[in-house]
Amino acid sequence: AKQRAGRAGRTGPGKCYRLYTEAAYKNEMLDAPIPEIQRTNMASTVLTLKALGINDLLNFDFMDKPAEPTLISAMHQLYALSALDEEGLLTQLGRKMAEFPLEPQLAKMLITSVDLGCSDEILTIVAMLSVQNVFYRPKDKQALADQKKAKFFQAEG
Repeated sequence: AKQRAGRAGRTGPGKCYRLYTEAAYKNEMLDAPIPEIQRTNMASTVLTLKALGINDLLNFDFMDKPAEPTLISAMHQLYALSALDEEGLLTQLGRKMAEFPLEPQLAKMLITSVDLGCSDEILTIVAMLSVQNVFYRPKDKQALADQKKAKFFQAEG
């Protein structure tokens, strides 16, 4: 909150509006945000570290060490995807998955789709799941873009 308030008026006149009470600010908010590595899914990070040959992740010297249950959960997830074996070592599939700049689930989908003969379809799905918004809305054609997007709407969901 203090950082945001400092930006208000930095380059010109400005105000900072806080959408919480002073009591909430003093009693409910943390002094500093929790580092991202401690609040995100670690499966991609674990897969990358394993591919780099770092196998003892519970004793790895992270700058902001994630909680041990978070690392264990990520390893269980990778085991379920067949990226890790029973001993927690990278499998051949895991090594292939690590080569893709994707979430492990998406990487496995893409790799498996080749054997199932549906890689064109899966590639489209993975591409759509890998971006925040699949709809492009250029400033000079916003109305047209909105019309095109409306064609995807279905009342049934």
